[in-house]
Amino acid sequence: MKYSVTIAWGERNYQNDNPLRTYRFKTEDELNAFLDGVSEGHGWFDYATIGDGFIFESEEEWRKDNG
Repeated sequence: MKYSVTIAWGERNYQNDNPLRTYRFKTEDELNAFLDGVSEGHGWFDYATIGDGFIFESEEEWRKDNG
């Protein structure tokens, strides 16, 4: 695999304990799509899973809880 990026996840890494992850891709387009997704998620510190067996069973339940 020719294209890769390593990401230090998390905010400031003062204690050098944030996880470093390297992601590898077959094409530059795949790498760019991944980086677009990372960029889109920047600033969202939390998430919720919605669906059968997850934190919220439905979008309606999530909307009610997050009014």
